[in-house]
Amino acid sequence: MLNSLQAIRNRRMLWSLDVIELNKQISELTSQNQMLATLKQQGLIDPDIFISQNNELTEQLRTAKLKKERLLVADGDSTIAQTRELMEILDAGPDFLDDFDAELFGELVEKIIVDSSEQLRFRLKNGLELVEIIERTVR
Repeated sequence: MLNSLQAIRNRRMLWSLDVIELNKQISELTSQNQMLATLKQQGLIDPDIFISQNNELTEQLRTAKLKKERLLVADGDSTIAQTRELMEILDAGPDFLDDFDAELFGELVEKIIVDSSEQLRFRLKNGLELVEIIERTVR
């Protein structure tokens, strides 16, 4: 589940306008750096100018990559971290419950939503919602 959440987050972020713009910038800077290396290889540029331009392009490239990484990390989506916390709570708890454990329930469930007289939704602390159908026995 964690892997799926991470993949979804990454796919969503790849289509972010900020990330797309940074990817374009990174691509352009990389192309400029390759062109500069080609000019040096062909002897068409002074070595001092090459070093200066190469250092400037490398710094711009590093800055753009750092911005992109910060943007991806600071997505603000806490679902993955909250899911890890829930998994740790479950791992620390008992393997089998004989009775209802109110404390464990309180650590996992944010709220219960009554959709109808036949259906409940349990919203977990990580935002995941589990639907439970209420089965009525006829007396």
